[in-house]
Amino acid sequence: MEITPDPDPVIRPAINKSLSDTAGSCSATFIRNSKGQYILQQSQKFENSLLASVGLLELANAGDFAANVWNEIPVPKFAVALMAIGATAALLMTYVAVWDARLSWRNIRLLRKERQYLLAIRTQPEKNFQLVDALLEVNRWELGTEIIDRLMMDALMGFGCVLLSTGTFMAMGGRNRAVFHASNLLSGYIGNSPAALGGVVIAVWCCYVGMRAYHHGSTQADIISKPLLRQRMYLVQLQSFISGTTGIVAGLASMLTSTRWYGYVILIPCICSFVVCNYVWRNRIAYSRKSINEFGLIDESSLLEELEFISRLRLLVRGQTPGRQLIPEGQSAVILLEIIAKSRLIEALCSRLLRKADIAAVLTGANGARNAVTIELSHLIVLATQGLSTAIREVAQECIIEDGPSQWQDRERHLVEVLGSYMSCYYDKEGIECK
Repeated sequence: MEITPDPDPVIRPAINKSLSDTAGSCSATFIRNSKGQYILQQSQKFENSLLASVGLLELANAGDFAANVWNEIPVPKFAVALMAIGATAALLMTYVAVWDARLSWRNIRLLRKERQYLLAIRTQPEKNFQLVDALLEVNRWELGTEIIDRLMMDALMGFGCVLLSTGTFMAMGGRNRAVFHASNLLSGYIGNSPAALGGVVIAVWCCYVGMRAYHHGSTQADIISKPLLRQRMYLVQLQSFISGTTGIVAGLASMLTSTRWYGYVILIPCICSFVVCNYVWRNRIAYSRKSINEFGLIDESSLLEELEFISRLRLLVRGQTPGRQLIPEGQSAVILLEIIAKSRLIEALCSRLLRKADIAAVLTGANGARNAVTIELSHLIVLATQGLSTAIREVAQECIIEDGPSQWQDRERHLVEVLGSYMSCYYDKEGIECK
């Protein structure tokens, strides 16, 4: 669709190109709940769901501090109080490990379905395999991260917390010799062995992730998004190096705490490092995205175009104030709807529109009688050219300014990962495309 006149040179490339979204990403389905409200029908989504509290699992692993430092009979009263606090904290952190493991399992199931979908496409002779191979490589990294870096670590650290908590509680009744020896085992080498094993596993995985990021960022191909690619890959390498090193040191320190009090001193910077790595991963590296099965595949030519489109939109919205219009007052709201669709913000827009009584009445029918309603982009475009143009324009602009940045950030991170995989697979070190 041609939009005239040109609204802003910053978004001209986005307006002049046809929408690459599939029909599924240009519509949103809402269902009516028991309260008569329309809520978005949840679609399959790969979530950036790592819990911030997971970074404190190593701290919970140090809950046996009092049991190991004051390993004597009779147990001092203040040590008993510290044991109770440490054991309870370690036991409570097992809930965090289980909760995070459940969230990770949701992602794993989705990624396995995506892998089957991509492998099925790979068998079709008429398809171009290059982007499919890149998506499969990204899927392998995402799946490995969920299985090794989350599910396995949650299982090891959670199990270790249970052992340490049990041993620490038993240490409170250390007058019984059998209980005393069992406590020493559980709060000693046996209880700390899962954390040590986890440190080795995470170090090996981080080594793979770091080497992968190095190969992705070392391509010499002349592309517009090369600085963005290298910036992300350097960050991934740094995070992997710190996380892997910390895992090894923390594993050794946890075994040392079984017999030496200064092992806990070594654990202090490791705990801080895990918290920082957790924060960097959640806020600078990881992303959420819709399932590939739902929105389909993009082709090679649109990969760089979409990254450029995102950078232009960020430039447009940067420093935006509530009073300033994204497009001139006389321009059609259809321009904003096209940006919404290409940014994959259609669901966020429709959710906002349904909160406006006058617009919701048009979208859901008379008295909102339907139990389910699917809102199409084409329908919104028709309404935007009629009496609801001003209302839709205001809501669309609000949606772009408030919901857009986080959506663009996630989309950009995913596309850069795909780009890195594509470049490393099909370009040699001199930047020449492999045929």
